[in-house]
Amino acid sequence: MAGFGDYVISYSGMMASQMALNITGQNISNINTTGYTRRVLDQSTFVVNGSGLYRSNSAVAAGAGVMMNGVSQLRDPYLDIRFRNEMTGVGSTDALLSGFEAIKNIIDDVGKDGVTKQLQDLLDKIGKLDANNVGTPEFDNLVKNSASSLCQILNLLSSKLEASQVDYSKKYDEEIENINSIIDSIQKINEQIRKADINGDVALELRDRRNVLIDDLSRYINVNVTYSTEKLTAGIEVEKLIITVPNNTEGAQDFTIIDGTNAATIVKNENTEEDQYDLSIGPLRDKKGNIIVDNEGAPTVPNGDLTADTGVSGALWSMYEILTGKGEYANVNNGENNRTHGIPYYKQALDSFAQVFAAEMNRLNTTRLGENGEDEDIVGVINGAGNLFETKDGTPVITAGNICITNDWKNGNVNIVTSTDPTSGTTANDNISRFQDLFNKDISFAGAEGTIIFNGNFEGFYSNMNGTLGIDYQAISKMFETYAMSADELNNSRDSVLGVDLNQEGINMMQFQKAFAASCRMMTTLDLLMDQVINKMGV
Repeated sequence: MAGFGDYVISYSGMMASQMALNITGQNISNINTTGYTRRVLDQSTFVVNGSGLYRSNSAVAAGAGVMMNGVSQLRDPYLDIRFRNEMTGVGSTDALLSGFEAIKNIIDDVGKDGVTKQLQDLLDKIGKLDANNVGTPEFDNLVKNSASSLCQILNLLSSKLEASQVDYSKKYDEEIENINSIIDSIQKINEQIRKADINGDVALELRDRRNVLIDDLSRYINVNVTYSTEKLTAGIEVEKLIITVPNNTEGAQDFTIIDGTNAATIVKNENTEEDQYDLSIGPLRDKKGNIIVDNEGAPTVPNGDLTADTGVSGALWSMYEILTGKGEYANVNNGENNRTHGIPYYKQALDSFAQVFAAEMNRLNTTRLGENGEDEDIVGVINGAGNLFETKDGTPVITAGNICITNDWKNGNVNIVTSTDPTSGTTANDNISRFQDLFNKDISFAGAEGTIIFNGNFEGFYSNMNGTLGIDYQAISKMFETYAMSADELNNSRDSVLGVDLNQEGINMMQFQKAFAASCRMMTTLDLLMDQVINKMGV
């Protein structure tokens, strides 16, 4: 005979099937929603435990129906960790490529009227000052104009690198603001989730938004994400999200940027020009901005400076490398960055080129090789002798940004010295050969602390600059492709778990619809049985 407990079983089955259908519809409607995680109904059988004192051994309990325990999201934490690690690599290499691309557009002169072509033009103009043209003003003007064009090209390249440094610095500041905005948003969502947990709401939409923000954060900086519970009062526990940045310094704790509803910010140090791009993570603060302190008033999580030794990576750190990387020109003892060939490296390389070029050209036009093997001054001894290059701003050190031909050369008081022998005739051109040989001469270009970073001619030095950039660009491109491919594969694997699959949802829809119909049919059958008992038995 049907009992009222059987109605409860049927009713719970109808309600569970209806809820499962609602969740299926929610999944389908959000198939194109960014960050949406597929949801499922958590169910368990409802069993009445225990028995009466006089319970018959022949009594059999079928159960009391189905219980709906809640709605959960389908996520694989392991895939999340791997995906975010790969996204850190993607962000890091992408930022490096962006920086190298900006430098490449400036210094790469293949097929352009750049430094290489102008050096060849200058050598060609000097070659025209042969014995038949010595002392002819128009040929000296050709050399002068070609040298002036080379100076202008170097000035332009230097100014473009400086502008690129400024633009990249502004972008760097913007990315720091973006990171802090993401951290602030996660902190606020954590506060909302905390309130929802207290009220018994799972807040799945908030968790989806938070996961998207954590994915975005992982591109900027490498993070570790852990979930724990925090006990508020007896019987009330809330979820606690902790996000840390690894600190590989021996004996140091990891940096903490999110600790539940407390958060830290990324800070750029601007004390001096040398460390204007240095980064640090500030102490933990509550939602009102107050530093979290211990009983003695000291910050509980002080955090600290981000350095290469801490193991920081991601797009933000790669931008730091582009802005500070001096490569072989870095003075390591002063803490300068020698890991990367960034904008400062190429600016210093151009300056080195301009300095060596000007010094060698000036030397040939102001000295001659004496009998003792040392240079002897010929200014005032040979007509037209004097410096060919100087600084246009009056500073003592020639750079790519300030190099120019001297006013004396412009005004005709100085010209290319064709011969350093005062007793030679007007057609002598021994010094012209020295100028020509200079362009093929191996010259040592110094790096930091007296090291030699290149030994060769002027054109070879500039080609070496481009070669260094090309090697770095190709290496990072390969790394980017590897990271991007791996991240794409992991994202597909992750989507297979958390993404909405129309085929799967269609199967679920038919399954839950049939289960609902079967429960309804069970209810109708119970009605017939009950009607038979009440209205027809004993009649």
